[in-house]
Amino acid sequence: MLILLKATEIKERQQEIEKRGILSFSDSALIFLHGWASDSRVWEYQLEGFSKDYELVTVDLPGHSEKDMWNEPSLKPAAAKVLEIANRKSKIKNCIAVGWSLGGQALLQAAAKMPGYFKALVLIGVSPCFTAKRDFPFGQSAGVAKLMLKDLKRDFTKTMERFYPLNFTENELLQPEARWFVELYKKPSTKPFRDSAVTSLEALLAIDLRDIIPTLKIPVLIIHGTKDNVCPVDAGKYLAENLPDARLEIFKGAGHAPFLTKAKEFNKIVKSFIETL
Repeated sequence: MLILLKATEIKERQQEIEKRGILSFSDSALIFLHGWASDSRVWEYQLEGFSKDYELVTVDLPGHSEKDMWNEPSLKPAAAKVLEIANRKSKIKNCIAVGWSLGGQALLQAAAKMPGYFKALVLIGVSPCFTAKRDFPFGQSAGVAKLMLKDLKRDFTKTMERFYPLNFTENELLQPEARWFVELYKKPSTKPFRDSAVTSLEALLAIDLRDIIPTLKIPVLIIHGTKDNVCPVDAGKYLAENLPDARLEIFKGAGHAPFLTKAKEFNKIVKSFIETL
């Protein structure tokens, strides 16, 4: 699914933006890419918070909403979709892309393949390597990751019922935003979604982007919760230390989705980052 503001809304807001001297639609846009086993609906509070000042494009990962599929255990399907939309929307130049978790990894891959397209990246709860290795202890243990994949293939629904709450801390699960997210994905999943979730999880377990990190010369804002149980905060710190031009914002007490549980603070920080570009 590709979501754009209605043409009349764009025209009205573009006129307002030009009067106020804010970023012009013809010069830039904000592209949002969600995380694993979710879809573009997770950006509800960002669409509300940014739509007055920017052109917004939300992209669904392959197989997560549309009829397309995540058809191989690598990042290629996701990165290809981002770049295909970039080419299709040729008027959107020098864009800023926001990626959560697996979506952030896809943006890193796409930015490495097409460095001139992105003006900057915002990465939320992103790790360059999801599974822990001897020289990268900041990921999930290989045993836990493989067990989740096995459970997903055996009983998709029950495994996902356990996974979705893991995006939040116990305190966050008391918030309406976290409860909304968990309820959103309780409905039965389609077979294309289930198959794509399995294949993209296989990709997630194999991904190691550490080699491309030093090649990305654009500004990157890294946002990470201190209590992220999906991608540990040390993974975000690693990115900040190894990307050439990175800024790290730590959300104390937040889990894997601070853009939901601390939406106002998140939006404010992202807007401040954009203003420095």
